[in-house]
Amino acid sequence: MASLPFFNIDFLTRHRLVFTILQWTLFIGLSGRLSIFYFWKKDFHSRMEAFSYAIGWLIALSGLVINRWEPFKTEEQILAEQHFERFKSQRQFRVDLAGTCNRAELLTDLHRIDGVRKGSIDLNARTVTLSYHKEKVSAEEIFDILKKKGYVK
Repeated sequence: MASLPFFNIDFLTRHRLVFTILQWTLFIGLSGRLSIFYFWKKDFHSRMEAFSYAIGWLIALSGLVINRWEPFKTEEQILAEQHFERFKSQRQFRVDLAGTCNRAELLTDLHRIDGVRKGSIDLNARTVTLSYHKEKVSAEEIFDILKKKGYVK
């Protein structure tokens, strides 16, 4: 059944705006009709019609709730969210060095700091640029370590 064209997730994600507009239109229309029934005592033709409107309202509401959490995500959307979460937890750090220093020792000292991304360290002649995980280490801690070692003023 999931192989039917109607259940094609790409189709649902491509036309998400159309489905959202349809869901809101249905939800608002049903809400208006039900509020007239409950508050102004305008009758339906039968109990079954009132029941079907209530069930339709619940279905429309559940569709809006499901659409809010967007379970039909494309692979690109999932990867982008994961990348954003990694980016959100990382920070950039840049500091000017105090004169000449041994690059190998500086790299070794930076690699020892827990939370510094090893592949992000960029040593120029006068500056160090790196990324770090904000949950593990702060910029002040990195700066203090580099200052104690004599790499910055």
